[in-house]
Amino acid sequence: MPGLIPIATGFAGGIAIAVAGYTAYWHIAAGEIEDRIDSWADAQREAGRDVRYAEPQVNGFPMRFDVSLDAPALDASADGWSFEADSFAASLKPWDFGEITLLPGRLSTVRMLNGEQWDEFGLGIGGGTARLELDGDTISGLLVDLNDIAVKTAWVDGPAEIVRLRIDGTSPQAGSAASLDTEVLHTAIAMHGIRLPDGFGAEMGEQIEYLEMDASLFGPLPAAADTGTAAAAWRDAGGVLEINDFRVRWGPLGIASNGTVTLDGAMRPLAALTADIIGYGDIIDALIMSNAIPLGDAFLAKVAFNMLAEEPEGGGPKTLRNVPVTAQGGALSVGPVAVAQIPPLEF
Repeated sequence: MPGLIPIATGFAGGIAIAVAGYTAYWHIAAGEIEDRIDSWADAQREAGRDVRYAEPQVNGFPMRFDVSLDAPALDASADGWSFEADSFAASLKPWDFGEITLLPGRLSTVRMLNGEQWDEFGLGIGGGTARLELDGDTISGLLVDLNDIAVKTAWVDGPAEIVRLRIDGTSPQAGSAASLDTEVLHTAIAMHGIRLPDGFGAEMGEQIEYLEMDASLFGPLPAAADTGTAAAAWRDAGGVLEINDFRVRWGPLGIASNGTVTLDGAMRPLAALTADIIGYGDIIDALIMSNAIPLGDAFLAKVAFNMLAEEPEGGGPKTLRNVPVTAQGGALSVGPVAVAQIPPLEF
């Protein structure tokens, strides 16, 4: 037994040294995080932007780095925008910097210059998180799960509200060269319990039960100074957006669709999809009542859709099954019926 005493003492001493070493590492790393925030802020100020925030706080010892900023604000008026929030927080594990959990503030405001006037947008968030997965300096994954969202725009009175928003995005080929066969981005977006601002959705109601989309982006994404130039280069390289699944339920209207979308030479959507559509008759009737569509066009559309639609075996409204939905030459068509004109996209 006497021989075990030195062993036990040495073991305990080793643990004490490891604990002391980890404690020192944690506090040094926490200080480095604070320094990097301040260095980023200094770089923004050197670029002519005003950055303000309360002193960064790093807590969570020993299992996490919990970083919090109170009242962060970035004024980039020279670039035509500014941002401020009541708070911002992030959390990561000391042994894994490849995953960062973000906790956005409850209230934030973005101002953007529109010609000679400033437009203000407000965002309220009841709760939730966003998680970033990093592959080196590249974002390889994003998971956003937020609830009780209110979005206030500069153009309408009253906010749009979303009970729950979930975005799950991955970049399967992050950091590698992309080709036309490369899925450079896969994303699934789901919004449930959407309430439109007052005065919108008069034909179908202000409540959208759900809006969901699963899509894959193929083709190289070139670096460019502006989004429009990058989108044109992606189009010219043969890039395609595959809509794996799109679903919406808005009042009487229900759509389930899939297909492909790209851009034409005039930067208009060029699409070939198929869709199941229910409630088209109610929508046409509502558009007639609101004078949103000429009576003659509405009559022809309803006749054409009725010829294509199927009667459900269990009863209910007629349903268009696997009807082609196309966008070409600036015209959006459902089956043989042109239903809308699509202007060029502005980036």
